[in-house]
Amino acid sequence: MKKHYIGLDMLRGIGVFAVVNLHSALYYYGGLYDLDMSNPPPIVTVIGLFLMFAGLFAMISGMGHHIQFMRKSEAGTSVLKYKLTSGLLILAIGYVYFIFTGPALINFADRSLDSSLLVEFISSGRLVGISMDRLLYVDSLIMIGSNIILGSLIASAIYKYIAKKKERANAFLGSALSLLVLSIIRIPLYDLYLQAIEKNNTLLVLALNWLVNKNNPILPFLAFGLLGMWLAELVSHRNKNIYKVGLPVATSLFLLGIFAYINLPDTMLERSIDLKWFSIMVAQMGLFTLMIILAMRVYDKVGVASPAKAGKRPGFLGRFINRFGVAGLTVFFLESILSSITFRIMRFINPAISLSMGQSLLFGFALAIFWGIFLMIWEKSNYKFGLEYFYVRALNKLGKSAKEDKLRGGVTS
Repeated sequence: MKKHYIGLDMLRGIGVFAVVNLHSALYYYGGLYDLDMSNPPPIVTVIGLFLMFAGLFAMISGMGHHIQFMRKSEAGTSVLKYKLTSGLLILAIGYVYFIFTGPALINFADRSLDSSLLVEFISSGRLVGISMDRLLYVDSLIMIGSNIILGSLIASAIYKYIAKKKERANAFLGSALSLLVLSIIRIPLYDLYLQAIEKNNTLLVLALNWLVNKNNPILPFLAFGLLGMWLAELVSHRNKNIYKVGLPVATSLFLLGIFAYINLPDTMLERSIDLKWFSIMVAQMGLFTLMIILAMRVYDKVGVASPAKAGKRPGFLGRFINRFGVAGLTVFFLESILSSITFRIMRFINPAISLSMGQSLLFGFALAIFWGIFLMIWEKSNYKFGLEYFYVRALNKLGKSAKEDKLRGGVTS
């Protein structure tokens, strides 16, 4: 079984590149607070959809970590402690990120941004406290960390009690779909969560926070991670199961979600937790599965009749994007800092600066290109001293990390 799949890194890279671009485009748009969210411009709808792609990261992470889980299990290595430590490290990075360097939370009602500590200091020169909203917010790194921990516990249980590969794959698929259906209860539980906040019911808030709070809680994002683990099981069979089984499941989920979305009231940009939200989750689960299957078909020849045949090697543009998939955690961690510093300089030059939508999109794209050039240079030192570097060093105390080979080998390993 392969250690690395270029297709997964390509998708992860596209995702990180898009987030770097769109974060800057959204937060530095001069007309942000005047947007009519009941009838937004088409470009804002597109940005809103792209910023809801956390499930893709959950699936890629679930698949990548489970590939490593399977490899270590087959080698007779104790893997649970390794995986739990990995998840805790990502959780720690996630909380530091969202408190100190992460993007702002937008409050349209009072036309304000709830910024992270360093971003606020760079933007206004003020040192502010940490809001409760930021402490409780379930960002994408918190989601990935919790998925690694919970997914590893589920995988350990499945591997302990189920021996046959096909039955294991079915167990992961059944777990993912069951949890997706169960996620409907997030709709009433989220209202209960909001009531608990209003009543200062700390115990209930803490009990429900990871489970249902915005933006990427266990319900339903653990289901995305489990579906990624199911895909890893299919890939491990080294046959066409990823097409024979994966494509029908993915297509059915996508069409079901689209059908429900079309026939429900449009509340997407209101960020409501309702059946419209649930229909988007169902459609995205199918769409992301199709994207992963396609990427692995193109770049890794997964599921083809001759699996030994080399897949497509990334060209210059592919390598440019792929680096975001290899060392994107550091970029993700720091991108809001760079955009804040850059805009502060622009505002110093022109205090009355206000970016149009087109200008803000260009601003975000320019910063993403800068990060890509930085990664090109940084790759020559194997991404030394980045978050990935220290993450690998910490995990190597428990066993060799496949991530280390990727950092040392560049984008084509």
